[in-house]
Amino acid sequence: MENVFDIAIFGGGVIGSCIFSELCRIGKNCIIIEKNDFASGESKANSGIVHAGFDAMPNTLKAKFNVRGSNLYKTMCKRLGVPYKQIGAYVLGNNLDIVKKLYDRGLQNGLKPSDLEILQRDELIKRIPNLNNNINCGLFAKKSAIVSPYLLNICLAEEGVINGGKYRTFFNTEKIEYKNNLFYIQGNNETILARTIINASGFGYNEIAKMLNVEQYNINFRRGEYYVLDHSEKDIVSATLFPLPSQKGKGVLITPTVDGNILVGPNATTSENITKTTLEGLNEIKLKSNNLINNLNLKKTIRQFAGIRTCVDDDFVVEKSKLNNNVINIAGICSPGLSSAPAIAEYVVKLLGFNSKKVSTNKIKPYFLAKDLPKSKYEMLVKKDPSFGKIICKCEMITKGDIVFALNRPIKVLTIDGIKRRVRAGMGRCQSGFCLDKVAKIIAKENNISVFDVLKEYPNSQIFVNEIKGDAND
Repeated sequence: MENVFDIAIFGGGVIGSCIFSELCRIGKNCIIIEKNDFASGESKANSGIVHAGFDAMPNTLKAKFNVRGSNLYKTMCKRLGVPYKQIGAYVLGNNLDIVKKLYDRGLQNGLKPSDLEILQRDELIKRIPNLNNNINCGLFAKKSAIVSPYLLNICLAEEGVINGGKYRTFFNTEKIEYKNNLFYIQGNNETILARTIINASGFGYNEIAKMLNVEQYNINFRRGEYYVLDHSEKDIVSATLFPLPSQKGKGVLITPTVDGNILVGPNATTSENITKTTLEGLNEIKLKSNNLINNLNLKKTIRQFAGIRTCVDDDFVVEKSKLNNNVINIAGICSPGLSSAPAIAEYVVKLLGFNSKKVSTNKIKPYFLAKDLPKSKYEMLVKKDPSFGKIICKCEMITKGDIVFALNRPIKVLTIDGIKRRVRAGMGRCQSGFCLDKVAKIIAKENNISVFDVLKEYPNSQIFVNEIKGDAND
């Protein structure tokens, strides 16, 4: 019989990739299947915050997985070599009763009294000098942290691969048949066989569920828009700032990123699965963010973007299907989904009845950027490989060597945005205005393909479409 996988995972976001990594590390024969590229859906467009766990309602999966996931994060990021910064978070407003409720909720969810601190304005102003004049109280959660959501996602997937896992990106699933206790997954002119399916496909959950003949859910899409500020504004806040939460979510926040930018947003708009920004939405963010601090300079914006969150009622869905015992359903993983990822993966391993004590010690080689090396090490690196001395992205000081390093890792990269999410080429002030063509040509050369086959991000998103003069591959 053809090779049969123990488990096939649909969805290359942070949830699917974290589960993939955990299963591969305990020796399971797994494949992860993604319609586009890793970290190209919900996992690429969120705030990158590892929430402390005081916001979710007690006794929900959100609360359980958030607190447990937060406790697992530091060790996981250290193992992967992914930046993790515990900067803390403030929830700010002028209603002390709500602040106290959040404090109590945090304790119910399993946080310790030392993890949370109720503060009055006189203490807040010492910590946040540019605090808005209307704020008189707040809650400080010292365990709140930040990560790069897309780099974390990619490294988890790579870790799965180096531990024996297989992957398919840009895979168009056309049909799934279940016969003789096996799933036959058809697409891209091949058939993949698996004994168990984990459906963590986010936007496409119902599409896969329908093919599997298992539970479908009423998934609501919520669009959240953001401003990204230039590095010049990195000192405007040193911790994550939230307003008091509403029924729509945690509200418009201001947070540093691990890469030195400031994120402002998101709003929450019921929407179709369309990632577009709107003037109305961006104006809403501008108004609400100014209610947190003074002197927020949105003129220093280098990019605006939108992400989509998928929600099912008021909680996550993580369950064994009642219609097919060999299917795990994972749906509605909105906030705090990123924070919950390692706990969800841990839970799924237990749902499947596997022993997770024997874990592989195979580790991925951490990503690094030449610009971050000490001068002596940088000079030694350039002597060994001169490509690390050739700047491709001037805004972020990313070298050709950085890009080639990313292209020769366990997962093949065929997209410009894939490189962007790995080494930040194109994430600076000009937003790829000067380096896009150079990056595309490096991708083409390293993959031995034509530059006309290099994609921006999704299928049929080629950058080069016709040759006017000369050789586009030069």
